[in-house]
Amino acid sequence: MKYKGMFGIEFPNKISITKEDEKQAKKKVPEFYTLWNKDKELRETIHKIYKCELPKRLTCYITTTKTSAIDLKKKFILLSMHRDDIYTSATIIHEFSHIAFLQKWSNFCRKLGYNNKGIQELKEVLTVINNIEYKDISDKGYSIHSDIREIVKQIWMKNNDLKKIISDLKIMKLVNSLDTIQKRIISKNNK
Repeated sequence: MKYKGMFGIEFPNKISITKEDEKQAKKKVPEFYTLWNKDKELRETIHKIYKCELPKRLTCYITTTKTSAIDLKKKFILLSMHRDDIYTSATIIHEFSHIAFLQKWSNFCRKLGYNNKGIQELKEVLTVINNIEYKDISDKGYSIHSDIREIVKQIWMKNNDLKKIISDLKIMKLVNSLDTIQKRIISKNNK
């Protein structure tokens, strides 16, 4: 699949994929397939958090990049073949969380006064809830979000109410003031 850019970075017209890349990607297919098909628990917990059903059908592409992502309009998820086995389910849950949040809550956020960048930042911040609701998930998030994630975690543990978190004016002010897309790319590339 040809994808022009992501996170403000333009991709070259031609990307070289080696035979070794293809071989590694093919090894990931059974692992992703197994996780994808035991999605009943994943979907139930996503529904509990976001009060939203995930799409019945999503296309999954295995990428040779180090980044996983979603495209809600085109209904696909990109999963990096470079994720270690122990992080694969966390990555799928993380991306599912983004899908559910954007489907259910993005319009509500706009009405409250979140700007588009704030919605994107909040989408990343809210994945801290995965650490509470899923066994054996460690979704560390981006260090730039650590203070906001702690606030979200405390509110969630007290109320289990996403609407209360999203409606919190302090959280809205904090995420609306962030523009970390480039910072996240730089920190990811330096890992």
